[in-house]
Amino acid sequence: MRGRIGSVKKSNILKWTLITFLLLFFIFIFLNIFIIPYPTLWFYVFCTLLGFYELLKSRFFKLDSSFYLGALVFLIGISGFVFIFTDTIQYVHLYLLGDFFLASILTSIVCGQKFHIVIAYLIFFVTIFTLLYTFSLISLPIFIAILVSFLILLILIIIFNFIWRKG
Repeated sequence: MRGRIGSVKKSNILKWTLITFLLLFFIFIFLNIFIIPYPTLWFYVFCTLLGFYELLKSRFFKLDSSFYLGALVFLIGISGFVFIFTDTIQYVHLYLLGDFFLASILTSIVCGQKFHIVIAYLIFFVTIFTLLYTFSLISLPIFIAILVSFLILLILIIIFNFIWRKG
């Protein structure tokens, strides 16, 4: 049967994975309150566990949107650990843009959606110009002009993608 792995239903595997992750999350919240001195670490544990759960669900049931959400939230959780423990929290926006880029690339590769590769290219260039602005290599008006042009390009790509799908 397609709904089983061995003799176990996929929905039962997801249910037990969810219960295990909830227990791990509550244990980590307890540790975060009484032992671990980082106040926002619980959120990144939550993101990592939720992202892994969504990735698992997406592979079981062949859901592209669940894969993108899972990859994005999982990468945000991992990035949270990285910038908290490396003390680079002032560059959180670059980490988040990188997470969107990697989630789009992974969705394009795993699920075969060409639309996500276009989104990944756009996010890559926005990340580069954000990096240049962060280190004061370009001015604010130039940065805003570049972002507005990429936003217009993104809107046009989305519109043409919907027209192409209907035709």
